[in-house]
Amino acid sequence: MRFLSGTIAILALLAAGLAVANFTQGPRLTASQINLDASIERIGARLSLTADQPLAAGAARSVTVDPKTDTTSTVSGNTLTVEFTGILRYNTRYTVTVDGVTGTFNDAASTLRHSFTTPDSRIYALQRDQRLDAAGAKRPDAVRRTTLRGRGDGEVVFSAPRIQEYAALDAHLAAVTLDGDGKASLEVVSFSGGSTVTVPLPSAGTVSHLRASPSKHLIGYAFTSDPAARGRHFENTPFTYDLTESSGLPREVTGFDGLPMSVLDLDFVPGTTSLVVQAYSQTLYLMQAIGDASPTPLGIHSEMRGFIPGTRSLVVADPTQGSAIDLDDGKVTTLDLAASVLSEKAYPGKLTLIDGKGRYAQLFLRPTMNANVLNPAITVTGDTGSKIVLAPASNASRVRDFCVSPNGQYLAVETISAEGIADNYSSVPAFTAMSTVFLDLTTGTSTRGVTGFQPNWCG
Repeated sequence: MRFLSGTIAILALLAAGLAVANFTQGPRLTASQINLDASIERIGARLSLTADQPLAAGAARSVTVDPKTDTTSTVSGNTLTVEFTGILRYNTRYTVTVDGVTGTFNDAASTLRHSFTTPDSRIYALQRDQRLDAAGAKRPDAVRRTTLRGRGDGEVVFSAPRIQEYAALDAHLAAVTLDGDGKASLEVVSFSGGSTVTVPLPSAGTVSHLRASPSKHLIGYAFTSDPAARGRHFENTPFTYDLTESSGLPREVTGFDGLPMSVLDLDFVPGTTSLVVQAYSQTLYLMQAIGDASPTPLGIHSEMRGFIPGTRSLVVADPTQGSAIDLDDGKVTTLDLAASVLSEKAYPGKLTLIDGKGRYAQLFLRPTMNANVLNPAITVTGDTGSKIVLAPASNASRVRDFCVSPNGQYLAVETISAEGIADNYSSVPAFTAMSTVFLDLTTGTSTRGVTGFQPNWCG
């Protein structure tokens, strides 16, 4: 009995000691949570840090991130939530440190620390092959997939004799292929090895403006009937196709009262089932790809220039001024951009916003000693200055197109080497000897390139 009493006394002392220790020590991290895929796709990713006791409100005032990243923080009960005000970089290890954290029931302070690594980015490119095989037939075109950290051109995920364009989804690839007469087919292939699906088209004709809303399993496109096709004639008529729809049929996107539309351009609002289309009248409309909601007019504008990375703000251009339309609240902001270092020295071309603070990339063509040759250069300009980030060494090299990565970290630039010749595709023509280089806008360097063009970031 004395032995049992002694054991109980010892256990009581240990329990009391643990209670004192828990009361006198600062909070400890017990769990963390963040959506890593979302962190590199849009602004406002959240990291939740859960402690073993309720936290004092002041814990939210001492958050630091390495590499340096702007955040806002809030405390609720045992959880401190860190919200990143920008989009995070690919392939980067972040360490979040919260110093001087105290609980609501004692003043003992501690440090909460958590590290995570953001994902790599998949990159795709279209390789057109004009060479002939041993039988004299044209070699097939191919869409290849790799990553920023990968090597070489990656694996072939789709091939066909002639590929006009493609759009990458999370688990599928949609591609417009052409027959010998230039008539189009729209095919969807599964990355998991499923059978290829041919999307029904109204008749023989052409498909253009292929776009995707990857996470929503949607593609959009415009269809034009062949002049000799029977029945109703379609002219740049917008359609959407839902990969999860049991009917397997595309859906025509119609205007007010269900009237047909003809469009100059279309694109999905990032991360949604909404579609922005520009009608022949240059009026922009916000449409619902799923459901029967009426279109929302967005005004008359000369050109759609895509979305600011990580946002749902659509950049539009007019003859004298550009602006951004926030599709979440309808607010229109006039763009007042700083002048590029080449603004008065070269001919301006395509302009793309990199962020919501007015930082932008622009293509210029610079005069050379040869009056028939213009040398391309791309500048990046913001409030802190302007610099040239790409200038091909050879005056014979050309830039076909460029775009910014979904997180605003890279520029993908399609280049044409001196020996490149036109491939004579009737739709989306390009050149042989094309490659795509990826420029890190933070370091100003390129450490990755692939053969081909049409990187998926530009779709």
